[in-house]
Amino acid sequence: TGDGTPLLLDLYLPRERKEPIPGLIFIHGGGWSGGQRSDYKYYAVRMPQMGYAVATVSYRLVPKAIFPAAVQDVKCAVRWMRANAEKYGINPDKLAAIGGSAGGHLSMMIGYSAGVPELEGAGGHPEYSSAVQAVVDLYGPVDITLPEHHDNPTLLAFFGGKTFNEVPDQYRLASPITHLTKDAPPTLIIQGTDDEIVPVNQSDLLAEKLKELGVEYEYLRLPGYPHTLDILLEANAYCRWHIYRFLDKYLRQEN
Repeated sequence: TGDGTPLLLDLYLPRERKEPIPGLIFIHGGGWSGGQRSDYKYYAVRMPQMGYAVATVSYRLVPKAIFPAAVQDVKCAVRWMRANAEKYGINPDKLAAIGGSAGGHLSMMIGYSAGVPELEGAGGHPEYSSAVQAVVDLYGPVDITLPEHHDNPTLLAFFGGKTFNEVPDQYRLASPITHLTKDAPPTLIIQGTDDEIVPVNQSDLLAEKLKELGVEYEYLRLPGYPHTLDILLEANAYCRWHIYRFLDKYLRQEN
């Protein structure tokens, strides 16, 4: 639960599994104010066929719940999966966070801010870690402290109407790039260059920082594609192929 609100997820499992399999947490987008966990059903019904357990998760939305509620809720989902790993045949040491747009932001927050007390929340299973072993970020915001974003109404709503000048520490705390260290998990970045909602320079910044820190990453910078590029059938097939390869490399092979 998040502040009394039930936090729900849909769990998709392969029909047969002989040994513990990697787990994936899919996080929907919608500007932290909309969307629903069923938005990722298209992925969720396919990933188990590749040998993964998949949870598509809900989290508290703006305006009812502002930052850091959403971050706390998705971290709770990771802890839930770890707590129930044995029950569902999941390998608790091989988990990944995946999402698009606001969901990409939340996936990065899971991946990069493990152990930050104010972001863990009290949703449940505090004895388990919320860390993951891989991150897939589709066109998510990376650094929301930059001046060009200070008047963005979606960001303002995320902070309950508070501007950057009013709560700069909160904007920094909510920026995935703030939490990046050399110990960050491998990251797959996917974004189109014609994105008019989240500028592609956000992904450029992420790739640059990961390279600087020596963190393993892959960057699919797709010329001419817009925001939510993976709703296009051709682009989705391309993205899924790369996601499968990335997850196979970092969640199945010994690194």
